Order: sequence, then C-alpha cells, then structure tokens
Amino acid sequence: MATIELKNLKKHFGNVKAVDDVSLKINDGEFVVFLGPSGCGKTTTLLMLAGIYKPTGGEILFDNQVVNEVPPKDREIGMVFQSYALYPHMTLYENIAFPLQAKKMDKNEIDKKVKDVTKNLDIGKLLDRKPNQISGGQQQRVAIARALVKKPKILLFDEPLSNLDAALRAYMRAEIKKLQHDLGITSVYVTHDQIEAMTMADRIAVFNKGKLMQFDIPDKIYNQPKNIFVARFVGTPSMNIIDVEIIKLGEDVYIKIEDDIKIKIVNKEIKEKINKISEKNVLMGLRPEDIKIRFKKEEGNSFKSKVYILEPLGREIIYNIKLGNNIFKIISDEKYELKIDDDIYLKFPDTNFHLFDKNTGENLLF
Repeated sequence: MATIELKNLKKHFGNVKAVDDVSLKINDGEFVVFLGPSGCGKTTTLLMLAGIYKPTGGEILFDNQVVNEVPPKDREIGMVFQSYALYPHMTLYENIAFPLQAKKMDKNEIDKKVKDVTKNLDIGKLLDRKPNQISGGQQQRVAIARALVKKPKILLFDEPLSNLDAALRAYMRAEIKKLQHDLGITSVYVTHDQIEAMTMADRIAVFNKGKLMQFDIPDKIYNQPKNIFVARFVGTPSMNIIDVEIIKLGEDVYIKIEDDIKIKIVNKEIKEKINKISEKNVLMGLRPEDIKIRFKKEEGNSFKSKVYILEPLGREIIYNIKLGNNIFKIISDEKYELKIDDDIYLKFPDTNFHLFDKNTGENLLF
C-alpha cells in the first residue's frame, strides 16, 4: 500500500508548539497507533497526514515522495472520524457511494465497489436504511466502508470508538484490527485509550506536549518505557513510582526506599548498569504485577508491610499495601483472604523494575 515518513515535523499555532520536531517511519501495511493525553499533538499530526493542516516545518513523505503541498483529495487516503460524519438524509448506500459519485464514476462500477466493501463489513443488508435506523456500531462500519470504498493507500482513524459504550468498543477493536490485517492497508489510529493502543497496534507512538516520547512495539512500550511519562501513562493500575537512593557499598549495590528498607541488587547485569549511574537520588518504578504478596518473610528482598485498602474488580483485586511511608498498588488474580490493617510481606523482584532520572525522566536502565 504505502509507507509514511515524518521528518522533523512541526506545527505551531502562534506561540504554541502543537507538534514539536516529530520524526518516525511507518512501514507498508503497518497499523500504528498515536497514543497520548488530550492536547499532546497526536490528532494535529494525523490532520497533517490528511492534508487538513499544513506543517509549520519538516516533511511528510508517502512512498518516499514529499506530500506537504499535495491537497487532501489527491493523497489517496481514507479517513474515519470520531463523529462518523454520516449524512442523515442519505441512505447507507448513498453515504458510502458519495465519494465515488463525487468523482463522476460509472454507476455500475460504484455499485460493485459499494457491495464489495459492505460485504466485508457485514452491513450489506442494511444499505437502504438511514443512519438513524441503525446502531452506533453499525454506523461506525458505514463510516469505515465509506473510507475504504475509494481503495485508499492509507487509512486514518481519529478516535473512532470514543462514542461507543465499553462492550461495543471492545467488539469494534477486534473488528477493526482484523479488517486492517486482512486488507493490509497502512493505517494510523489516534486514541487516548491505552487499551485500544496495546491491543490493536503493530507499533505505538506515544506523544506528550507535542513531542514523540517513544515509538515501539506494545511489549516494549509496557516493559521497557524510555521515560517516566510512558511508564506512568501506559498500564492500569499505573506503575508505582517512588523516591529512592542508590547506595554502593564495596561490591554491593542497594536501592534504599527508607533507612530500614533497602533492596539488594543481585542481578549482575543490572548491578553493572546501576554502577554506571552517576546520580544518587533517582525514582524507582515497579509494575503492580511485579511485586508479590507473601505471608511470611522470604529470602531476598522481602519486607513487612500492612494492608491499606482493597479494590476488588471481580476477576482480580488491586491491593493497596503500605510499606514504610509509601503505598504500593499490587494487582493479582489470586484472591488472598486479607482485610485492612493485616500484616503481610512484600517480595520485590530481582529484575523487573526501572530507575528514572529525577530531572529528565529518562529510564536509566534501558
């Protein structure tokens, strides 16, 4: 279909740097998700891909050709919006056929293209209905069909599931992912929802304050975040982040949480990395699933703690555990018989943790 490359892309609105020097390359047929909070620059970047916004600086390339000055109608893109943007007075057939009719295409060819695209989306029997006569999920399929009927080289999605309820969002996530896989169209999908990003993307581009924070496969975004923003933004519950001090005593290395709570580093590779860190005071990050609850002290980094509060979620429980002056969120599908103020032990991992620079937010271990 097409490759996409952004080279030092910028978009300024007055003094506001909405997109600030973003560079990335999307492979042919890849499904990439732009993820980030409101105002991070993800939608502005998408609209520059579409040609709706013109870059302040930098280049956009489709198949190695600069398209900065190419109008939207000539970019061979299809776009699916949050609002679906269906014409209420038209039938579904007329909505889907509209971009082809605008090109003065032959009626028989239009009919064939509409029927082909709607067959894949399971809306072929609804084509004589109006948008207000079908469900939200069906409206979303119509919007996708209208984007696909032109046979675009690139498909752009602007938060297409945000108007749907939770159950329908989960269903449509799988439907869109399967459709994109089957068609092989290079796709860019904008969302603030980390679950959509993690479950759908081949790679995720995480944005914050106009900058690209990390561009990688979902597993590395989650397990090897490049900075503290990515670490906190991706994952539910969020990563536990605490102030710690690195202590080096001869051959031994410790992470001090408090005076009487010190984690001994036993992994040789991690110890070597920590020995190269010049900073003494850093931030430690631990995923909720990587800290284990125990009922007796074990060998290694095991510390007496107290149950602060429990958050049952049905299939699993979030345990809020107080250790010294810090409260850790721990998630487990094991349902321990615990109540508030019970004494337990927390077992810290030997390898699955992160250290971040307090000033730059950079992950010091990756």
